[in-house]
Parts: sequence; C-alpha cells; structure tokens
Amino acid sequence: MKKLFTQLYWIPITLGLVLTLLLGCTSEEKETERERPEGIEIRPDVIFTNTDAEPLYRYLESQGVVEPNRDLVIQPRISGYIEWHRIQEGRNVQQGDTLVKMVDSEWRLRLMEAQNTYHDTRQQYMIERDLRMRALQRAGSDAQLSEVDERNIQQQYGYLAAKLNMERAELDYSYTAITAPFAGEIHTTMNLSDGAYLNAGTQLGQLLDHRRVRIRFDVLESELGRVRAGMDVQISTASGFATVGKVQTVSPLVNRERKTGQILVEVANTNRTLKTGMTVSGRILTETHTGKVRAPRGVLLGRDGRQLVFKLNGDIVEWVYVEPAAITPEYVILNEDALQPGDILAIDRHFALSHQQKVNVLMID
Repeated sequence: MKKLFTQLYWIPITLGLVLTLLLGCTSEEKETERERPEGIEIRPDVIFTNTDAEPLYRYLESQGVVEPNRDLVIQPRISGYIEWHRIQEGRNVQQGDTLVKMVDSEWRLRLMEAQNTYHDTRQQYMIERDLRMRALQRAGSDAQLSEVDERNIQQQYGYLAAKLNMERAELDYSYTAITAPFAGEIHTTMNLSDGAYLNAGTQLGQLLDHRRVRIRFDVLESELGRVRAGMDVQISTASGFATVGKVQTVSPLVNRERKTGQILVEVANTNRTLKTGMTVSGRILTETHTGKVRAPRGVLLGRDGRQLVFKLNGDIVEWVYVEPAAITPEYVILNEDALQPGDILAIDRHFALSHQQKVNVLMID
C-alpha cells in the first residue's frame, strides 16, 4: 500500500516537469521566429572564375638526371712516381694543361737508347740500299729496287724492329705527362702527394666538361611519338633555377618492362649551376589547341553521364551542357554557342547547385 502511494505521489511531479519543458520549447521557438526576419533567402557561397580565348597548351613533363657533355677518367698508363700534379677537387683546367707529371728519367733514357739504335740501323740500311742501286746503274739498268728488296734490306739490318722500338719508347715517354684533352673541372676523392708511387691504371679522378650538359628523360611510350629533335625543353631545379635546352635525340628503343623510352636534352651551363647527378624537371610543349573559350579544368561537372558548367548571369547560375574540344590537367577548351570569352563560370562549391539558383558570388584570385 505504501509503495502504491509513493508511485502516485511522483505522477503529478513528472507531469509538471514535462509540461514545463514543452512550454519552454514553445517559447524558444516563438522567440526564434520573432528574431528571424521574414523574406530572407539562404544563398550558397560559390566561387567563380573568368574565362578567356587564349590557346590551350599540352605539355609533356618528366624528370631526368644531369650528365656532363664530356667525361674523362684520369688514370696513368704507366707505373711510376709523381713529380707534381694538379689533381684537386673542383679545380678548373684548360685544354692542354698538364694534370700529372711523372718522374720521367727512366723513360727518357729508354727513348734515347731506342733513338740511337734506330739511327744506327737506318744508316746501315741506307748504305746497303745505295750500294745496290749503284750496282743496278753500272749494269745499265734504270730499274729501281723492288718493294721486296727494300723490305729484305730493312729486315737484314734490323731497321724495322728498331723503328718500332723507337716509336714505342716515344709513346711510353709521352705517358709520363697526363694532359687535359678538353677544358673542364676535376672531381676526385683522392689526396695525392708529390713523390707517391702510382700503378698503371689507377683511377685518380674525373675531368668533367660542364659548359654544356646532357639530361636523360624517361618518357612514356604513348607520348614518345610527340617528341622530335630540336624541340625546346623548359628545365627547372628544386632550388628554383630555370633554363631552356633542346632535344638532341629520341631513343629508338623502348624499355619493355617500364614501357618508357629516353630522350636526350642538351643544355648550356656556362655558370656551372647544373651539376652531374642532379635531378631536374623537364617540360616540353607538344600540342597547342585553340577554340572559342578557355576555362580552368575545375569548372567541369558530370551529371547523368554528361558534362556541364554553371554560368553566372547576374546572381543566378544557369547550367550549360558542354562537350570539351580539348582537355589538359589545367584547362579545357569549350566551343558551345551559349558561352563567350569573359563569361564567369563556377569553379568551386558548385557541386550541389541547380539551374536558375541564386548564389553569393565569390571570385577566385
């Protein structure tokens, strides 16, 4: 009985609380209605952009690695001691400069010995040759020594072998000095000292010709056919440096696995900004399209399998169905009669718009 009384006691209190809440909500709704002015419509904020009649350009873009125009490994052809050298990292040298001078006393003596032997054998050969020519003349013959006779006399006195030894000695002696065949910059990781002993074939460093550089770009096989020798290439680096090169060659070979081919671009590099091994970006203009209206790619929307744009007319947008004549990642060419250069088209916040809808216009910078 007591439990029933307690339940009955709480019923009025609960009903009172519910009634209070309902009255409070009704009051708040009425207050909100009084604060909201009548006749105000909500318009979406839509970002718009201008169109123009400029051409649309299609570019081929890729990344490549810088190579020197000429690259020479500096290494001695003979073994010996260093007399003096100019092998220093980053050193600029001119064509004909001596890079390494070896101690040449041994090779000079070998050359002098070979020269003496050559002159002795040649003198003997010439004496024998003159004797035989006079014998022919005394016999009343106008004939000359045959080629076979000449060679037999040369071999008889060792003239040919002596001449060959002298030429070899001259060549070996020339190897005691390493000269630069072209102007360039030296790259080395070695710290050479005068008097150090070098074995033949030791790699001392590289001579790099950076005045002009080459850049190899990988290009998809589907785009390779649009590249031709002589085309300009816009080159840029991560540091912001920009220059222009030219396509020198287009590789006739396509990598089967990567489905790419290579193009070789040559670039002037008089200030040495482009370094060997540096990764750079390349951009080649491959196509130019003209049309009635050029607009940013973002104006295009797809609905029901068709493409359309929203054109601004006062503060109302009107949709226009379009069939783009050309498209790139940045721009689109439109030739519809309903569009003119200078029209303002929606480019952002326009996905949920409808035809003849009023909007708040925000122009893109």
